[in-house]
Amino acid sequence: MQDTTHIWLNKTFDETMQLLEEAKHYNQHLIRRQVRHLMPLDRLELTAESLRVTSRLSHTMSWLIAEKAILNDEINRQEAEELFEPLHTEMTCLRNNNHATSICPDGLQSLLDRSRELFVRACRLEDMLREQYRENLSV
Repeated sequence: MQDTTHIWLNKTFDETMQLLEEAKHYNQHLIRRQVRHLMPLDRLELTAESLRVTSRLSHTMSWLIAEKAILNDEINRQEAEELFEPLHTEMTCLRNNNHATSICPDGLQSLLDRSRELFVRACRLEDMLREQYRENLSV
């Protein structure tokens, strides 16, 4: 089980890092050009959506680092559960803004979709690991 966990953990970590780099590049070089024609409130809304991407990826990375710490016996699962709220409680990360979708540039929409899919997957994995931990305690 631990070898399998290392594999999906490393793959998810790599995917998160790749998306973080892509989001960084997008925010530094592309978004201003793609939204300058919009009204100020629409630009603000898209900036908020860009921050939603960053929040999703930051929360996912934080969770992955905690999972690596657990696997490396730096902390135990109980300590991690006491220190960190479950990912699924981060409603800002789970929410979609349907209005922003209608004015969103393709690059940002792609980052929004992929970051949400990654975050939801991390939520499911975390829930599974927390449940498994509780089951092992009751045995």
